[in-house]
Amino acid sequence: MATIYDVARESGFSLSTISNVLNDGPRPVRPETRQRILEAMRLLDYHPSAMARGLARQRTNNLGILFGVVESASIVINSYSAAILQGVLTVASESGYNITHLTAPWRGKEYSLAQFRDRSTDGVLVVAPPTDSDLIPALASLKLPLVAVSWPPERESVPSVDVDDVHGARLIMGHLLDLGHRRIGHLMGHGNLISAGVRRAVYEQCLGEAGIAMRPEYVLTGTYSTESGYENARRLLSLPEPPTAIFAGNDEIAFGAMEAARDMGISIPGQLSIAGVDDRPLAAYVNPPLTTLRQPFVRIGEEALRLLIQRVEGAHIPAVTHLFQPELIVRGSTAPPNE
Repeated sequence: MATIYDVARESGFSLSTISNVLNDGPRPVRPETRQRILEAMRLLDYHPSAMARGLARQRTNNLGILFGVVESASIVINSYSAAILQGVLTVASESGYNITHLTAPWRGKEYSLAQFRDRSTDGVLVVAPPTDSDLIPALASLKLPLVAVSWPPERESVPSVDVDDVHGARLIMGHLLDLGHRRIGHLMGHGNLISAGVRRAVYEQCLGEAGIAMRPEYVLTGTYSTESGYENARRLLSLPEPPTAIFAGNDEIAFGAMEAARDMGISIPGQLSIAGVDDRPLAAYVNPPLTTLRQPFVRIGEEALRLLIQRVEGAHIPAVTHLFQPELIVRGSTAPPNE
């Protein structure tokens, strides 16, 4: 396979002149010189690698995406990550950037930072990093352009894109309270994610504003999975005084809770109302259809990558959160309590 050194020998020009031809600068090249170099490349069947051309101009046009919680093998079947990735890939294609999915699990700064020091990516988009991880601080220490999805921007001055979880949680709690529910359980996802903490705080605030005492046994932490929703819902519904409504941290948890209620002979929404978050495609087709919070994850992915590209290309992007508004979708899984 021919190299740039072979082109230099064949054409009789220096490596720097050949580099100027390959990268259209920074120095001008006489037309006849350019033609001789291109002819040498054709004769040798030389094809410069995108990486080599990128390094010559201090850019690879390659961006990394790293998911903080979702396992690498699951991103294409996880509705949250798949929707964000759809938005990311759309903007990358439109903007002439390639996307590398960084699959190596983050094991802490000491073990994992080396893969980023070679600058094989121009910047990194980190999706839902755990709040107890050193992932963002470690990447920020490299002065690598970063944007996060669901991360407090005041930490390490990293711009973030997110859904307005405060408003969303208030929509759900307001809906359940307006229906007349006073015993409302909350099934959380991963406790080390920003969204989980925000939703729990709003859940407690809404109860307090309604004059309802917080019942610690009504709040259970788990994962954003159907299995977690099933197991924790069974625990809630086995209490001596179970809740009449459940605010689930996402639709997967809600699906599990619905299955648990069915297995226990509890009717939905006659004896139990359930509301989820995300509006997964299945939410409209379960029985009964799930009341949920629609979140614009594709648009979030698009905006996050646009911001990252702007940072890579030298624009100053303030370290603030760019919020998208959710929409409450009321379906058949919620109704007034039957008491």
